[in-house]
Amino acid sequence: MCSDMLSRCFRTEESRARYWVQQAVELCSGIEDESLSEYVEPVMAAEAELDRDRRIIVIGGERCGKSSLLAAIAGYPLIARVPLQDDYVCWRYRSKDGESTCSRFIPLENLEGLELVDTVSCADEGAAATVRQLLSRADVVIAVVDGRNYEASPVWPLLASLSDVRKAATLVAVTYTETFGAEVALNLKESLREFCKSQAGVPLPICFVNPNSSRENLETFIQLIQEALAQPVGVRSAIRHLVECGKELTRKQAFVLNARDRVARTDSGFLAGIEQEIDYFLARQREGVTSCTEAYAEAFMRALPTTVSKLQRTLGWFLSPVTLMRLEFLGAGTEKHLYRTLRMEALTQQEVSDDNFVLSCMSHWRSVRPRMKKTLECEIGEFPDVALREELEQLRLRMGRELYKVFTDIKLRSSYSRVFNAQVGWMRACCGLICLFLVLAGILGLLGLVMMAFMTLAISGAVWVLGSLAHCIAVRRMCGDIVQLSLELHERLSASIGDEVEGLLVSRVAAYRRLYTAPREKVARHEANLKPLQDKHKDINMQLNAAAPRM
Repeated sequence: MCSDMLSRCFRTEESRARYWVQQAVELCSGIEDESLSEYVEPVMAAEAELDRDRRIIVIGGERCGKSSLLAAIAGYPLIARVPLQDDYVCWRYRSKDGESTCSRFIPLENLEGLELVDTVSCADEGAAATVRQLLSRADVVIAVVDGRNYEASPVWPLLASLSDVRKAATLVAVTYTETFGAEVALNLKESLREFCKSQAGVPLPICFVNPNSSRENLETFIQLIQEALAQPVGVRSAIRHLVECGKELTRKQAFVLNARDRVARTDSGFLAGIEQEIDYFLARQREGVTSCTEAYAEAFMRALPTTVSKLQRTLGWFLSPVTLMRLEFLGAGTEKHLYRTLRMEALTQQEVSDDNFVLSCMSHWRSVRPRMKKTLECEIGEFPDVALREELEQLRLRMGRELYKVFTDIKLRSSYSRVFNAQVGWMRACCGLICLFLVLAGILGLLGLVMMAFMTLAISGAVWVLGSLAHCIAVRRMCGDIVQLSLELHERLSASIGDEVEGLLVSRVAAYRRLYTAPREKVARHEANLKPLQDKHKDINMQLNAAAPRM
């Protein structure tokens, strides 16, 4: 309904339509379906179009009464007193242009949602070009014509150009007719109709308006403007378009909810079928436990020569106190180096295996995705490659820790330490004997017994040479013992690492299986929330059907 004053119509219908359309948009968050987003965007655009002010633009020649007429229509006389410094001035209840010099404020609440545009004379070509641009987004165009010389009015070319894209309602206001007699006014109106039709291409409503002398004619003209604002292509059209966009959204929502209802009513066993496919996937992974265990064992054997070679370099070729001091720590160091080398090779090998596993999972996911969408109306999205790889990386690190448990179970560090500690006694005795002869040689030299000192020094050198030869033999024996102990580890590794490898492969498939947790929970949640969503959708759809303004 519209008031007696000029105002934007259908406020009640607009609020009702906006509320229920927003309810439909909010329902999308409960339905949780990505396909609804493309239907929400037109709703947002339609709502933005409804939010804009309805433009009423007044055009005419110089001194034809445009500003006075606009002031009378708005009920705000200040409009007629403001000089036009630019080609036009936009009057709004709330100024939306901020600091724009073309925007003015009208403190009249009934004009909220309207934009009243006053223009300069369109006889000027530059001004006419500006006005023509304003007309492209006008809802109501008021062509003000001086009744004393209407044929010379510059509005006719503009109205003719507007006829090609006529969306705005156009009214012709004839001014300065207050001195005409009734018969002259009647003949003038008939002549204007014919002339207007010949110029604009279509018959237009014509009203004699003299705002300063005839309030009755002004009220009739305001009523014409009000009807023009309420026309099917005006505010009513914007409301109806918003409702139609909302109804299109609810139709898509109904399609999604009906599909879920069919899934809920039909025991398709689809998810159980996916689980069976993953179980088959797991069975194939378990078939590779033996080969993976053997590959780990081979990686250990490849790491062993490197460890022995580093051990030989550490022990050196000659007997020295430094070698004696190192023996205490060589047990832990040898075990640590062997584990690090094995772990590096094993992780590199497992990383390649994980890459192949990811490719297999990706292929399976791509086969499941369209079936999931078709059967359950559930979009699982792109394959979460990054998330799976991160979990596989954690599994590899855990596998590296599991490998070290084998070392600790057979107490390899203690076995290695016993091998090295067995050489400490004779090496310490040999080094002590060498030091003793060196000290004795020094004492004899101080006493002047040079010959005996040289003989003692030679004995010390002979002991060192013999100790170095024994050291070389001991190094070979220690390396042989280390290899023998490591071979025992290899046998233990081959026998016991199988459980850890199988656990890794099972955990790897479990990580892939967990990727379907979200879709499974989503489907279950959809089934639980289906009835409330259907009830709410039914209410929204019914209210939207009743919300659009009637013709």
